[in-house]
Amino acid sequence: MLSLGEKAYCAALLALKKKEYLQAFENFEKAAPYFANNKEFTLYHDTTKLLVEVKRKLGTLSEDDKIEIEEIFTHG
Repeated sequence: MLSLGEKAYCAALLALKKKEYLQAFENFEKAAPYFANNKEFTLYHDTTKLLVEVKRKLGTLSEDDKIEIEEIFTHG
């Protein structure tokens, strides 16, 4: 059985997968007290917070708004 923090973390990861960044951020906020020392959690939480803040500053944040991100990797 998962704790409340683990449930919130899982919900946040699922929201990220669906590109629902505002919902993900809200769930990361709920899980934050339980994962204060987890580096992976902190990376996801801070990155999602940054995405939400950028969209808010641009004035384009809505519940169903999605950001398309293209990842480029170079080998060498």
